Amino acid sequence: MYSVDVTAQLSEANARAVKQLIASAEGAAGYRPVSDQFWLDLHAASDQIRVSVTNSVDNQLVAYAQVSASGDTPSLEVVIAPSRSDELGDIARHILTTVTAVLRDRGYLALDWLAFAPGAQHDAVAAEFRLSPTRRLFQMYRSLPTDIVIDLVTRSFKPGIDEAAWLLVNQRAFAWNPQQGAWTLESLRARESEPWFDPVGFLLHERHDRLAGFCWTKVHATAGAPLGEIYVIAVDPDFHGLGLGRSLTLAGLEHLSSRGITTAMLFVDADNTAAVGLYDKLGFVVHRTDCIYHGTLG
Repeated sequence: MYSVDVTAQLSEANARAVKQLIASAEGAAGYRPVSDQFWLDLHAASDQIRVSVTNSVDNQLVAYAQVSASGDTPSLEVVIAPSRSDELGDIARHILTTVTAVLRDRGYLALDWLAFAPGAQHDAVAAEFRLSPTRRLFQMYRSLPTDIVIDLVTRSFKPGIDEAAWLLVNQRAFAWNPQQGAWTLESLRARESEPWFDPVGFLLHERHDRLAGFCWTKVHATAGAPLGEIYVIAVDPDFHGLGLGRSLTLAGLEHLSSRGITTAMLFVDADNTAAVGLYDKLGFVVHRTDCIYHGTLG
């Protein structure tokens, strides 16, 4: 049997237990099974919908869920102890029953559930709660260096100076994406304060005294060799059709390679056929598929 507790804040002891749970899940999966937004919200002082699931026998934490409710559609993420993976269905049902009730009480009309490398159990539980897979994300890998020569001038992001220009291009480039396109100055600065942030690897390309595009890279410290990521990349719509997406990707990969990184990855929407095609031509292959399940709370 399980006990389910909903809180807005985590005590220091509970926060440590959640971090240990995430570390355990990461060790089993080979990747951290939560998004950057989840991680930032975990450390944030602001109230969140936080759901802890404990074993009624020994009060051990077996699962934790968190809801990011910054937009019109809240986003749920769930972490389950690897030792309980065979009970994923039952635990997820407890969490979704609790979360949907809380969200209805707060007047929300819909819910997204972000699941990493979901399987049949995720699909079955999502269907029970009338959540359908509406967005799939490919994680794609390739080795470095690329040995592809490019001729693109970039410069590094300057904190305290470039935020406004970057936010404008990000909003214009991701107008179709309610999560990425809605980033605020607070969202950006929260990432600037993260230990992994390195402005040298945040590459900007300018044309006609305007920011035309960018490639923001990130380095993950893993148990083995570090992993490089094309974290966010975009071109302002006014500069589409010039091949900047390809050049910026290669510029980011070149920067990562210059740091001694031998493997790079990125995330891309599976239905973004143009981007997937570009990355495929650049030698990336699909490593993992994540899914966002969406449904109404009526």
